[in-house]
Amino acid sequence: MSSILDKKKNKDKCQKFTPENIVDEMLDLAGYTHHLSGKKVLENSFGSGNVLVAIVKRYIEDSLNAGIPVSSIAAHLETDIYGVELDKELFRICIERLNEITNEYGIPPVKWLLFNENALTWKCDVTFDFIIGNPPYITYKDIDDDSRRFLKQTFSSCSNGKFDYCYAFIERSVNLLSETGKLVQLVPTNIYKNVFGRNLRSILLPHVDVIKEYPGEKLFVDTLTSSTVFLFDKSTKSPNITYADMTAEKTFVFLRSSLGEKWVFTEKEERKQRTTVRFGDCFNASIVVATLLNEAFLLSTDDVRGKGIEQAVIRRAASPKKMRHKVAEYIIFPYYYEGGIFHRYAKEEFEQQFPNAVAHLNLYKEKLDKRDVDDNIEWFEYGRTQALTRLNQRKLLMSTVLTNHAEVYELEADTIPYSGIFITVKKPEYTLADAERILRDERFVRYVKSIGISVSGNSKRITCKDVNNYMFVRE
Repeated sequence: MSSILDKKKNKDKCQKFTPENIVDEMLDLAGYTHHLSGKKVLENSFGSGNVLVAIVKRYIEDSLNAGIPVSSIAAHLETDIYGVELDKELFRICIERLNEITNEYGIPPVKWLLFNENALTWKCDVTFDFIIGNPPYITYKDIDDDSRRFLKQTFSSCSNGKFDYCYAFIERSVNLLSETGKLVQLVPTNIYKNVFGRNLRSILLPHVDVIKEYPGEKLFVDTLTSSTVFLFDKSTKSPNITYADMTAEKTFVFLRSSLGEKWVFTEKEERKQRTTVRFGDCFNASIVVATLLNEAFLLSTDDVRGKGIEQAVIRRAASPKKMRHKVAEYIIFPYYYEGGIFHRYAKEEFEQQFPNAVAHLNLYKEKLDKRDVDDNIEWFEYGRTQALTRLNQRKLLMSTVLTNHAEVYELEADTIPYSGIFITVKKPEYTLADAERILRDERFVRYVKSIGISVSGNSKRITCKDVNNYMFVRE
């Protein structure tokens, strides 16, 4: 398998070292505090050693307090403390730091059980009482093809969809725990919400014991990802999970069985039974059109005036960003509606009726032909057609990212949204005004903050499924 660190971008992402205050919090959460001699601990992506340094200091001080001779402490360090790190330079730095610590305490030289290897392929026949660490954060798009294949074949958490590199580290750690072992990891909060993290959550659910989140806090410099620390305790039999919002300083307990496909953490007061209705039963929240090459289809006002493209294939276009800034935009719409029914043009028909539109699109012909489109799509059509059948009616457009309120705009029937989520009415007793009121309500904002995927700061990303599954209070 090729090295994940071959990309400099990945190397920079991996090397976000755990802040000292968070290290202490993680060790305390794991219960790595006393009677440590004889208990095996692993840090399987130790970087320059922030976590291992704290582990070794605690181990030595606990052993000294127990009256263990320094010569014996050295021998125990050689059998109880394990670490793995892929980067050669960081590996060297960590060993130097650990040797400085043993020198300070008068401990004889230690032959450290540290391995300069890939932790995911590292051969190990030992199980651990504690595994504590901060696995590398690398998104699916930054994982090379060779590594993707290996991860999909080796780890069930990575078998489907666009997984994060840290999923494999967490799964490997779970598999290396003893029967009473404890795993504490500092990872992105997205593991609780990401649709492709479902397999990982099924692995964690039986024994996750404590979840701490830091919404809105930047634990790492130059990193927008929101972070979480969780404790996975193989010995726990409790039906409850403790959740702590470390930013708001709020802690509450909820039932393990209450967690669904996405893990939503809300207090009991917000779960009281009320007369509620599922949004998707009254409205349709759908993904917008996907041309798969916007540069070919989108037109500015000057393009419309100067290119002579036939008016019959031009429609107003809309995205939340352009609506927010009140920028007029247009789109080539190579379809038509007749009697409210969606129709496609035959290739020869379109090319004969709209020669100027064809001439414009021909400028992008090579790129258009390379798109990964739906079956039976002509070169001049959009790459995805599933949104088009419900599009020709008045609708709402909302952004997929919410910060402090829902960004909602009303669109005319002939306007084509190409970014965000569009909403139409399903049941006749409701209106678009009702949908807008529901989406702008503070209760919907709280729902998004509990179920959305962190983007940056307080912003959360949501899907059509999230919107459709929202339960609003019937007025």
